Amino acid sequence: MLRANEATAQLIGSDRAHAWFAGDPTRSDLATFNRCLGAGTERAYREAARLWRGTPLADLETGEALFDEWIAQFRAETIGVTHKCLAKRLDSMPEATTPINLQIACCELLIAIEPSDSEANERLLRLLLRDGQKAAAARQLRSYINALKELDLTPPRELVDSVRRAAAQGKAEPFPNANVEYRPKRYADRPHVALIRARPTGQSVPDLISFAHSEVIHQLTRFRSMRCFERDDRDEVDNLNNGLISRIGFSDALDHDYRLLLWDEPRARSIYLRCVNARRQDTVSCVRIGYDCLEDRVAAETIIATAINSLEQDIVMDDRPRTSCSPFDRWLEAYQLLTQWSEAAARTAMPILEDLANDDQGRRLSLVHSSISSLLMIRRLTIPTAAKMALADQERAREAALQAIAIDALEPFNHVVLGWMRMQANEHDTALLSFEDAVALNPYSAATVVAAAEANAFAGNVVKAQNLADRALSLSGRYTPAYFYAYLANIAYLRGDLDGCIECLRRAPESIHTAILLVAAQSERNDTKATGAARVRFERELRRAEPYAQIDGTTLSKWLVSTTMHRDASVRRRLFNSLERAGVPIAYASGGSMA
Repeated sequence: MLRANEATAQLIGSDRAHAWFAGDPTRSDLATFNRCLGAGTERAYREAARLWRGTPLADLETGEALFDEWIAQFRAETIGVTHKCLAKRLDSMPEATTPINLQIACCELLIAIEPSDSEANERLLRLLLRDGQKAAAARQLRSYINALKELDLTPPRELVDSVRRAAAQGKAEPFPNANVEYRPKRYADRPHVALIRARPTGQSVPDLISFAHSEVIHQLTRFRSMRCFERDDRDEVDNLNNGLISRIGFSDALDHDYRLLLWDEPRARSIYLRCVNARRQDTVSCVRIGYDCLEDRVAAETIIATAINSLEQDIVMDDRPRTSCSPFDRWLEAYQLLTQWSEAAARTAMPILEDLANDDQGRRLSLVHSSISSLLMIRRLTIPTAAKMALADQERAREAALQAIAIDALEPFNHVVLGWMRMQANEHDTALLSFEDAVALNPYSAATVVAAAEANAFAGNVVKAQNLADRALSLSGRYTPAYFYAYLANIAYLRGDLDGCIECLRRAPESIHTAILLVAAQSERNDTKATGAARVRFERELRRAEPYAQIDGTTLSKWLVSTTMHRDASVRRRLFNSLERAGVPIAYASGGSMA
């Protein structure tokens, strides 16, 4: 494509075996754009706005899946990173003292990148009115209204009336946003998420867009922990609830700000599943699904589920400033900490969850209770605690897990947590039943399937565990979450694949649990140098977990015995023998409990 265009042909150099970019990368528009952002002056912002020509790499799809997926990811990352950078820059500019032209230029660039940015639009309206640019303010208001229509939203009526009145009078005082705490009343209501179609076009494929719409709705009924709501409106005739909440039995406790849009792009022969934060009005995730994928109705279910796994992971990894204190938003903050698998993160997450459990809305949210149970089990796995405290945590974890199931028996995560609680109690058979329930409720959730994979490995079903692990990886979407690799490392170790185990541990979050497994794996490989390094890492993690406690060999041994979930006694002996050869100070627990 580039070679066929005379303007770009000289940018490609090649020989018989290679092709490369032959231009000067410092003279590209992207490099100039980044230099403008770095300069941060009014002139630089205006030059950057001139360079921003809309969606990056627009219309460059070729129909080649890998290339088109890269383009979609490049667009999402470029827009997201640039928007975040400029939003922070604008927040740091005091409105009263920063030169007005600099603020206007920054706002205009932000709006060029994300036309529906509420903060930038409303600040620009105030600045234009303050500067006496009434016609420009009126044009900007129309642009803002049109941008929100793309998201199926409208600005508050009082905002529109106030700006028009101020523009007509030439005064900025009536504008309602007098402080940074202002939020449009549209978003101060009960937040909701809806799945909508793109605007109809003459080139659209109605059958495919209709099929994709119904299939995504179907999948969202399975992904309950990240589920998305329609308004639960009442029928005007019979006054009955017809919304998604009523039809599927969703709990009103789990309101959140994420909104899904199903977007048809005929020129790209694709449908895009885009996730936005309706409060911040920015894109959190965007996944492309080609027409050819949807035409295969048998495979489409898995393809759309994989796309939703990617969206789910993007929501979990969404670390941009929070704009609401809804129960979902607070739970999401705790869940992000939970997946770090560290004691420091657990200490921060537990007060959030306990506060939610004492809240009128939060206590009705099953995920709050199952997350508390999960944190207690993680704490038991990652901190060598006394037996009495460990038993107390285990009993509290059991109560929280059962309470979560009682609130919502259709949430797969609740069954996964109950399964782990039973696995830690060495109730392997009943634990596997819980994981089977979780997978049956959502066979397309990568997080659910990978948890079931590790549980089966601990129970001795290594072949089934590997099959489930492969399926989880194929469903995970664009990238695999870091904590997946802790599960995959255990499966590889139990399968006897030491190299695979070590490779997974390099990608897993650091914890005392992964550190002790690395010591055992390196010891079995008879790599003295690597074993020594792994032991140093283990001792560092041990000190980090219990910085003020003196852990002797007996305490460590009892903790390792009590937290080892392998059903097969020979596997336990293999693990402990490997640790002993590595020099880990283990005085075996009395009474032969190691066996």
